Formats: sequence, C-alpha cells, structure tokens
Amino acid sequence: MRYYQTLVRLFSRLNLAFAILGAAILFFVTAIIFLEVVGRAVTGSSQLWVIEVSEYAMLYITFLGAPYLLEKNRHVMLDLLYGSLTGTWRRIAGVTNAALGFFLCAVLTYVGVVVVLDQIDSGAREITVMAPPSYWLTIAFPLGMALMTFQFFDQGLRALTSRYL
Repeated sequence: MRYYQTLVRLFSRLNLAFAILGAAILFFVTAIIFLEVVGRAVTGSSQLWVIEVSEYAMLYITFLGAPYLLEKNRHVMLDLLYGSLTGTWRRIAGVTNAALGFFLCAVLTYVGVVVVLDQIDSGAREITVMAPPSYWLTIAFPLGMALMTFQFFDQGLRALTSRYL
C-alpha cells in the first residue's frame, strides 16, 4: 500500500503540473487575443496564426486540466442524486461511476495512442495556415485520458475501501 500511496502522490503532482501548464496556456491565449484585438484596432491588420493557435490551445487546456479536476472532485457530477444516497448505495454508485469512467478512459487512451502513432508514422499534417504535424495536437488527448484512467482507478479503490466517502 505504501507504493500505491507514492504512485498517487506522483500522479497528483503530475496532474497539478499539467493543470498549471493548462492555466499558463490559457493566459498566453488570452494575451495573444488581446494583442490581436488591439493590433487590429490600431493597424487594421490581422495575424492569421492567432485564431489557429487559440483553437489548438483549447484542446490542451481541456485535456491538461481535466485530470486535476477529477482528482479534486471538481468535475461535473449529479450531486443531488449522489448526495441523497447513503451507505451501501453511495458505495455502489461510486464504484459504478469509477468503473465506467475507468473503462471508457482506458479505451479512449488506447485509441488515442493508436491515432497518435498512426499520425507520426504517416507524417500527417494539419491543413491549415501553420500546418503543424497532426500528432502535436492529438497527443494531448491520450495523455489526458491516461491520467484520467488512473484517477478513476483511484476513485474506484477509494469507493471500495470507503476512504474519502
């Protein structure tokens, strides 16, 4: 159990680091959009890359921040339903939710890794102004899903052992 607690702390630090990175990306995107608006008002010209970078950043912000939110139980939840459950029913709901989340995130992690590896192998690029390699964008998906898979595993274990309920 000591090794598992060390693993939980490691994933917690990783989740926090990625959440901070997601917040930094959000700050960066906010700054470049602000500068774009001011620049457009002053010079009348626009930078094509700003919109594209903003769109790509939304993917990273979402998948870097989601595991942290899940770890801290700040994700969307049916609190009215879950809050009205007691004892055994609460445990069953917690285990069921964690098992479904674990299974879904594990499958999505696998599919995401397959897609990223295929994009690397084929050399696929986005058909946009910047034309980045496609895997630069999609790698955020399996990374976030893998971290969420672990978080759902931990939630299921906690629900089974009645810790934190």
